[in-house]
Amino acid sequence: MHDYFYHNLGQTLTLTGTNGTDLNLQPTEELAFAGAHLYAYSYIYDKKSATTDKDIKATFTIAMPDKDDISMNLWMKGETDREVFTALSPMTEGLSRTPGMPYNIKEQPTLTFVARQKGEAWNRPFVAIYEPSSVKEPGCIAEVSFPEVKSKTENSATSICVVQKDGRIDYILSSDTPTDICTSGKMSAQATYALWGNKKGDDCTFFLGHGTLLSTPNVVIKAETPAEILLEFKKGAWYYTASADCSISIKKKTYKLKANTAEMELK
Repeated sequence: MHDYFYHNLGQTLTLTGTNGTDLNLQPTEELAFAGAHLYAYSYIYDKKSATTDKDIKATFTIAMPDKDDISMNLWMKGETDREVFTALSPMTEGLSRTPGMPYNIKEQPTLTFVARQKGEAWNRPFVAIYEPSSVKEPGCIAEVSFPEVKSKTENSATSICVVQKDGRIDYILSSDTPTDICTSGKMSAQATYALWGNKKGDDCTFFLGHGTLLSTPNVVIKAETPAEILLEFKKGAWYYTASADCSISIKKKTYKLKANTAEMELK
């Protein structure tokens, strides 16, 4: 089995399905000693869990004295044989000495989220999106989903779709076999990480991370060797940076570009 731990500050932790559905968390001793292998687990208490294959959302919240409560929001892809937990860990000693903290750290246990994958996790990895927010500065994310992805090497890639409140949608592909082409929907990539940002029907951001190909309906980015390439549309023009020579095709017009670490306009 494999365990994914995440701790954060705060006085409250909620754990639900991504659509807000109740997971019916129940008290458990499942984490105790991790099956007698890891004794540090004995310090974790007030454990509750649910077995689910649904995508989940966890929210850690700090109740601020000025009422501008701060939250960290986590979305995680569901998998078969997955169990999720909320728990309390010992207080965070180091932060208790930090001046100006919004609450008494020594009196507050550390909020803990755990995802346990029974069996192997290399084909069913832990995939998560994080976003901080506050009452005065609400989060940008409206919805996170994990579409199907196809790749030559089975289970080597994951796909994420992040819908933002302003109408922007980010399509993300990540692969542990960057030599393979992986495809999800209308996007294909040959990279460790690739992102296609589209706002209200208009392409706005492309990023190729350690890759040689990023292909979408209107934009195709290619490199002979694995490269980091950023393409952004702003102020009415396209700008790029690239760690290696590359070609960028926008609506069938192709630009042959040299490596350039300073932002440069496509002309």
